[in-house]
Amino acid sequence: MLTKAPPFLKSRRILVVLLSLDFVFLMTLTAVVAKYVAQLWAERKSDQAGSKLHSRIVATFSLLAIAPTILVAGFSAIFFNIVIQSWFNQRVETAIGESIAVAGAYLGEHQKVITANAQAMAVELAPQVQYLSSESKALDQKLTDQTQLRALDEAIVFNSKMKILGRSRFSFALDFEAIPASDLEYAKSAPVIHTNEENDRVRALVALDPSSNTYLLVGRRVSPTVLNRIENASKAAHEYQRLEAEGSSIALKLAGIFVGIALLLLLAAVLGGLLFANKLARPIRRLIQASDEVCKGNLSVRIAEEDETVELSSLTSAFNRMTEQLESQRDALLIANEQLDERRRFTEAVLAGVSAGVIGLDAKGNIHLSNQSAGKLLRIDLKHEIGQKFVKVVPEMASLFQEIKKRKSDFIEKQVVLNREGHGYTLLVRLSLNQMRDKLTGYVVTFDDITQLEAAQRKAAWAEMARRIAHEIKNPLTPIQLSAERLKRRYSKQISQDSETFQSCVDTIIRQVGHIGQMVGEFSSFARMPAPHIKPEDLVQICKEEIFLQQHSHSELKIEFISSLDSLFFPCDRGQIGQVLTNLIQNASEAIEAKQTPHGHLQVWLETQGQNILLRVIDNGIGLPSIGRERLTEPYVTFREKGTGLGLAIVKKIIEDHGGNLSFQDYPGGGAVVQISFTRINTHQQVLN
Repeated sequence: MLTKAPPFLKSRRILVVLLSLDFVFLMTLTAVVAKYVAQLWAERKSDQAGSKLHSRIVATFSLLAIAPTILVAGFSAIFFNIVIQSWFNQRVETAIGESIAVAGAYLGEHQKVITANAQAMAVELAPQVQYLSSESKALDQKLTDQTQLRALDEAIVFNSKMKILGRSRFSFALDFEAIPASDLEYAKSAPVIHTNEENDRVRALVALDPSSNTYLLVGRRVSPTVLNRIENASKAAHEYQRLEAEGSSIALKLAGIFVGIALLLLLAAVLGGLLFANKLARPIRRLIQASDEVCKGNLSVRIAEEDETVELSSLTSAFNRMTEQLESQRDALLIANEQLDERRRFTEAVLAGVSAGVIGLDAKGNIHLSNQSAGKLLRIDLKHEIGQKFVKVVPEMASLFQEIKKRKSDFIEKQVVLNREGHGYTLLVRLSLNQMRDKLTGYVVTFDDITQLEAAQRKAAWAEMARRIAHEIKNPLTPIQLSAERLKRRYSKQISQDSETFQSCVDTIIRQVGHIGQMVGEFSSFARMPAPHIKPEDLVQICKEEIFLQQHSHSELKIEFISSLDSLFFPCDRGQIGQVLTNLIQNASEAIEAKQTPHGHLQVWLETQGQNILLRVIDNGIGLPSIGRERLTEPYVTFREKGTGLGLAIVKKIIEDHGGNLSFQDYPGGGAVVQISFTRINTHQQVLN
């Protein structure tokens, strides 16, 4: 293997071309593998879907491919190293040396035998050489007999001029080669051994007659088989010596060959692993990318089914069926949600047109639906309370849940009082169960504000009672007062004993009758409030006149009128608006007196804000009550020791008849603010209606 190469490899050019092709193929594989590895690294660095799995698969297959290649290359290198070392051991050298020695001994034996035969023939022919030289036939016959006798193949007698004097029968002149002069000279003293170029014949040269320069050349053929073996042994010995001298170089060449083959196999294995890993990871990566799209909400994504393994094709088909089903189900849910939204919007539109408050609760009592009226009535922004416990949002209605559970009825109705910013509101609440197939699914809470209704009912009842009381009490008051005054005039001078007591009793009767008469007058005014006579009046002038009158009546107070308006005409009843200011200033003065402050101060503000007219009466008295202030305008409701509780009721009645609003506020630092507001656009038409 090391000594015989194919014919085409004996050409150095062809060998260089083959090595160049191997190098190009190696570099190509390296570039392809580097490209795939760079792509894999870029995918891993950008954290693409499936890149980690792809890397693990590539690493696994590359390791499985590299390990056997390295092991085979390593064991092959070791094996060939051992084999090469075994080629050049001592036994092989001894065998080759002995073979060469045997071949040399064989040829030496032939040379000795032919030398002895040549000398023996020369001894016999030397005495007759002069005679036989002239008789060529006799000389030929003599040579033929001698060659046959001595088992020689040929015998020739010639002179120094290379002229053949005689030859044996089977000698050929064409085979006779010119003998160098040095050999002829040497043959005079000792035989000279010759071999031809093919080394298949041994010849011996001896001198017959030195004086006549006659020489004898005899020859014998050597067996071709023996010669071939001797030649092969010699060549083998020379080749063995050459290889032994070049042993390290051969080992390096073999190592280079194995390294190149190992690199080729290694790169081919890595490339195969990369291609197989790419083919295996590609559908998995597509699945991961499609799954990411599904997570983002894109259910229309589909994976193209390529030529893959049966398992991966089944997985791809299953994924496509799953996304198709999910998409159809999502579309159905979207349609159902749209229908539900339409129904909800319709329900909200219906509920928005309802003045009553409606709140929908789930089975756990959490708010999930409400209309605008509910938030307005509860004074709560229910949009931010969706999902919250209703009993926490409106704790005043918590008792309804406990009561409906105790009664186990389908609904319960009850009045609930809400306190918001110091004002009380009365709501009529109805709590109903929402059941489906005997299972509780939620609650429905409906309620309405009946504060004004109750106030109107109480006002109507008090007005009727006031009318009757005024009628029943007013008739006997005049005779009582006249009788008391007559008794005072007639008997005050006649009574001498304890006249002061008599005078005091009569004055008390007259004073209390007057007080009762005043009360009856208020009752009558409240019960029979006349319709306002509307015409344009200057509110600024009305305020100044009433403040002037009240300032003289309450000289201890400082009443201040504040307004930037010179005049403000407004359709109203001058007398009734004056009565409103009188009642409000009277209440404010009593509040200041109750506080017993030495610096009583009262302000009347008149201003406009857009289309609104605002009239405020501000005092620094005892202020408004913290509880029950919503009932201040109801008849006979008062928080003072003196008073009938009709003043603010009359004020509210007049303001409402003029289309205005009455409100109460706390004044910072103590006191109260009573505000009256009119809208100039709607007031006149509302009053006329």
